[in-house]
Amino acid sequence: MSAKRTVILTNDEIERKMVRMAWEIYENNHHAKQLVLIGIADNGIHIAEQIAKTLSEISEITIKAGRIDLDKSKGFDSNVILTCDTNLKNQIVILVDDVLNSGKTMMAAMLPVIAQKPDKIQTAILANRNHKAFPVKGDIVGISLATTLQEHIWFAIEPDQKMIVFLD
Repeated sequence: MSAKRTVILTNDEIERKMVRMAWEIYENNHHAKQLVLIGIADNGIHIAEQIAKTLSEISEITIKAGRIDLDKSKGFDSNVILTCDTNLKNQIVILVDDVLNSGKTMMAAMLPVIAQKPDKIQTAILANRNHKAFPVKGDIVGISLATTLQEHIWFAIEPDQKMIVFLD
């Protein structure tokens, strides 16, 4: 990571984006009795928790949680682990991550979810980079950015628990 960082979203802006994303999820799924929010480790889990909290405050929908753990350094073929306290069959699943770059991580995360035959899968992304190599899009997006392939978008939680999205 270079020393030069450009802040894209401050903590307050991120919190507002996540509230808006929760409302959009609710609008898209207002008929549902239950939603399953699955965060992709590590940062997607934090974002999923915040969105779930807001959804619980604004709706009567039961929110279940799950997580996807994967080791990007070892490849995606067998290192994707879904942990969820509910069966996903016939459920509406929202996969949540911080940044959507090529779509590779989201595609890998979908595989164990699809295997359980949910009714619908939606994606919620805090920052969408618009550089897709895989056929994945963000259904609910906090911010879309046009960047070069050399630039990187980062989501971080600072030591004081403040969130930040920056470009380097």
